[in-house]
Amino acid sequence: MLALEVANETDTDLELRNIAILMFAERPDKLISGAQINLVRFNTKEAEAGNIMFEKTFTGPIWKQVTDVLDYILTNVIIEKTVKIENQEKSVKCVNYPYNALEEAIVNAVFHKSYREDVPVEVRVYIDRIMIINFPGPDGYMDMEKFAAGKVRARKYRNRRIGEFFKEIDLSEKQGTGIPKILNALSKNGSPKPLFETDERRTYLETTIFIREGFDEGRKVSDKVSDKMSNKMSNKEKDRMNIIIMYLEEHYEISSGIAADLLDVETKTASRLLNKAEKCGIVRGEGKNKTKKYVLSTEDNF
Repeated sequence: MLALEVANETDTDLELRNIAILMFAERPDKLISGAQINLVRFNTKEAEAGNIMFEKTFTGPIWKQVTDVLDYILTNVIIEKTVKIENQEKSVKCVNYPYNALEEAIVNAVFHKSYREDVPVEVRVYIDRIMIINFPGPDGYMDMEKFAAGKVRARKYRNRRIGEFFKEIDLSEKQGTGIPKILNALSKNGSPKPLFETDERRTYLETTIFIREGFDEGRKVSDKVSDKMSNKMSNKEKDRMNIIIMYLEEHYEISSGIAADLLDVETKTASRLLNKAEKCGIVRGEGKNKTKKYVLSTEDNF
């Protein structure tokens, strides 16, 4: 531990440093309040009450928080499609949100967050954008126009040791290249430019990655669910089925185990929900017992 500079040696014992807690503790948030990532997914463009589809707090070592959040987004949010470019023979593959841009934005938020403040990093997933918020924002000496253009080459790091650890596990280059990488990934994908917002006192930084044109940002799965389920399911069950149907529209089939992970519930809870959805005609079961998979019913049934 001394070689990694995660502890101070004293005459009596080793004094654990905060970096050791953040990088290696199973629950750093228990010792350093706010050392976590909160993710919430909405079913509308605005964060209105009752429109939350999914929410989860990611804990563990901060590097694992980052990888776990990115795994969730890669599995449940990012969609790939092939599009035809006007006046070009070849089609190109693109995604609604480029993974590399989101990776840099989330890594930057965790890297530059103040761990003296008990406010977690927030990842807010809307139907047309993803917002990453950390506290505080960029240092006051930074010009925000240059910052947004990726032209700031800061050498004053808020959490130098976190940057060094992240660099060792390939989460960060620690060379002030985060913003240029975000801009480059978005440009290559044909996505809109990001939006970076803060206040005069730089108390926060809000990074918004917008959905690429050509993806259906207005899809409302809840309408399908409501029409078919009527009063047979609770509002919570309908919200959970929204998530499952969105998953099925992208991945074709789902098992009780995958549904449980997706909803962050027990497998038996997911199984009961899928069985009820099957009775309502929302999904169709294929196979039996442990091998049973569920697919969406035909479009005519909706």
